[in-house]
Amino acid sequence: MTRQLPTLLVVRHGETQWNVAGRLQGRLDTPLTVNGMRQALAVAARLAPAVAELEDPVFWVSPLGRARQTASILADIWSMPFAAFAEDPRLAERSYGAWEGMTLDEVEQDLPDQHRGNAADPWCYRMPAGETRTEHTDRLAGWLAALDTDRPHVAVTHSGCLRALRGLYTGAARDVILAYREPQTAAFLLTAGKEAQLDAPVALLRALGCDGEGRTVAI
Repeated sequence: MTRQLPTLLVVRHGETQWNVAGRLQGRLDTPLTVNGMRQALAVAARLAPAVAELEDPVFWVSPLGRARQTASILADIWSMPFAAFAEDPRLAERSYGAWEGMTLDEVEQDLPDQHRGNAADPWCYRMPAGETRTEHTDRLAGWLAALDTDRPHVAVTHSGCLRALRGLYTGAARDVILAYREPQTAAFLLTAGKEAQLDAPVALLRALGCDGEGRTVAI
């Protein structure tokens, strides 16, 4: 992207019931677990100084319940109204269509042709009723193009969106983006050409009773 990009702090939602079960959520939704709520508390505490340093930030959230639930916790810890988070459908997770609610092992076993199709072309393959990775990335690029570049932005979203945004900011190669793996409790501060991973300290996670850094997603 050649257009100037604003400073962007991206936060992934906390652990959900389907994260624990290893199921693809996409546009479907399950609520945060107790552990996910604790993760959100840890992330909120970790990011509070970084958010305080942002000058007149704009706050965004995916319309999906798991992201909104996470944003509500962040808002409480940051002493701001939840209403300050503006919803934008472009921040919703990639649609996995017919795969939603399934584990990747189930997709491989029950839908082998589709599984092979995705493995052969992970950027352009569209599962039935789903969205290609390229379409998903283009959707997020459109969201970025509409942002006020004179103000920093904070977005609470999903792992797929986080990886796409990292790639858009850093210009990473497609194979690098496909290899991205981040813990549930990691956030990223993105500036043009650069990224900084902001991890919740292990001591903080333990103090809040979190079950580690959280799960990552392998798709």
